[in-house]
Amino acid sequence: MAAMALFWFIFGGILLLLEFLLPGLVVIFLGASAVLVGLALSLGWIEGLSESLMTWFISSIVLILSLRGALLKFAPTGKVSVAELNDQESCLGQIVTVAEDVGLNKGGRIFFQGTTWPAVTTEGQIPKGAKARVLVRLNVTYVVEPISEIDLLEEVEGPVEQLP
Repeated sequence: MAAMALFWFIFGGILLLLEFLLPGLVVIFLGASAVLVGLALSLGWIEGLSESLMTWFISSIVLILSLRGALLKFAPTGKVSVAELNDQESCLGQIVTVAEDVGLNKGGRIFFQGTTWPAVTTEGQIPKGAKARVLVRLNVTYVVEPISEIDLLEEVEGPVEQLP
């Protein structure tokens, strides 16, 4: 039984360390459950492989369901900061140059803020060299819409009179 207990302690330790590589507060509970099984085997509360596996499964489920939600309140969740929101809002409506053809199903690239970025469009195809307007940024991909020469002139010079 000592060898089996040692296995569960080592297995639990490896799982606990894997939480650093696979964050999400699931693997840590699997590791904690394995350590609990090793402890139960050492104390003689359980014996054999089937009892060990059953104890590990049940304790893993109980720990995940009961403690994960509570611990997630204290863990970083990837919420967007005010600085990131301001940065995202500052790009909205900006006129950009298309660096590679941008389409609906085939993303291209735009030139913005001194470098190129992945982009997709809301309609049609925007050829390389054309101008586009930024609608939104999704992570590092910009969603753009094509703009016409008239829209571009209005942007720079004000409203253009339409011919009757």
